[in-house]
Parts: sequence; C-alpha cells; structure tokens
Amino acid sequence: MISEERVKEILEKVLNEETQKVKRDEYARIQFKMDELAASLSETIKELRKLQDSVPNGLKGVVSGKVNSISNNLYGSQKLLTQLKDKVKSYKRASLAQQVEEKKTK
Repeated sequence: MISEERVKEILEKVLNEETQKVKRDEYARIQFKMDELAASLSETIKELRKLQDSVPNGLKGVVSGKVNSISNNLYGSQKLLTQLKDKVKSYKRASLAQQVEEKKTK
C-alpha cells in the first residue's frame, strides 16, 4: 500500500530535483496517485456544480461567493496537478533515457 508520506517524499525529491535515483516502480506509484487525485478533483468539481444547481434562490447571494471561491481553488489545483504530472513525466523521461554509444566501423 502506498502511504501518503511516501508520495510526499518522492514528490518533494522530484520537485526539488534532488533525486539520486528514482526507480521505475516509484515513478509508476507516483503517477498512479496523481491520476487518482486528478480523478478525485474532477469528481469534486462535478459535485460542486450539483451543489450550485441545487441552491435555492434565497441562498444564492449568501452561497455563490464562497462556492465560486471553492471552484476557483479546485480549478487551480487541477492546473497545478497537470503541471506536476508533466514535470514528473519529463523528469522520468530524462532520467531513464538510455544513451546508446555509436560503434565506429572500419
């Protein structure tokens, strides 16, 4: 089972680019957790829209500002998560790329 602390630890290493060696399975775990988080964020945004639609007119003035704030924060989180996923993918590609030496032919 993947612990939240382990995910934080690996993400911190990748983001700070202080990794000595990150194994392929560690990348896979982190990418899986980020995909799970992205799905959860999408589901939360859907539920927030349902909440917005169900608010009675008498409460819209009281609720709309806070709901919009939550919505903006969720969209911002989605954007940051996408950037993080891209950064991890590019770092993985760079760190796991194998250099092939060319053989000189006579």
